[in-house]
Amino acid sequence: MKWIAIIAVCLAVLLYGLNALNRAEVRLEKREDGLYYKSGAETAFTGVGLVYHSNGQKEQQGKIEAGKQTGPWKIWHPNGQLHWEGRYKDGKRDGVWTRYNETGAKAKESTWEEGIEQIIFELKPAKPAESPAATPAPPAEQKQNE
Repeated sequence: MKWIAIIAVCLAVLLYGLNALNRAEVRLEKREDGLYYKSGAETAFTGVGLVYHSNGQKEQQGKIEAGKQTGPWKIWHPNGQLHWEGRYKDGKRDGVWTRYNETGAKAKESTWEEGIEQIIFELKPAKPAESPAATPAPPAEQKQNE
């Protein structure tokens, strides 16, 4: 009985590995109308948008409907760390988008509406010399009595 379980697990691992190596690549192109199409297709693409960096790491992933990005979307750095995450609505950035640096730390947050950036929050680490409390106040002007 143990051997059957071991063989089943090995077979599952083998099939999963073969599937990962032979993933179906869908070549998409963004045309002048701003929509995504499969290469050579006449109708706009609907499905999962999945792009890889040249090193094999995932670059972008999200959903495309009728050629437009929609819903949650993620973009990764070539090292595999998350770079951007947010949502698209009707092909345009919408809502809060967060950017991360190459080490995975949150670096920026911005709010988008209809594809236009509304509010930006840059997140920079504070150094003691840069904090307002560490900056000495300039000396007060003293007036001399005449």
